[in-house]
Amino acid sequence: MAWRVAESHPLKDVDPAELRDKWAEVAFDMALIPENNVRVYIEDGIVRIEVSEELFDCMAGI
Repeated sequence: MAWRVAESHPLKDVDPAELRDKWAEVAFDMALIPENNVRVYIEDGIVRIEVSEELFDCMAGI
């Protein structure tokens, strides 16, 4: 599965759980399984939300 970066923020500025929950709700609203379509990476002080290509395309209107 291909992944796309949906959001990227300094860890000091955001709550990773809140971002994950926000995107999980978006996936659920689009009839996608959140656990299979949203993932969170924290590396070098940066929180990165990645979503599946399918979810990204839905959000982009493709």
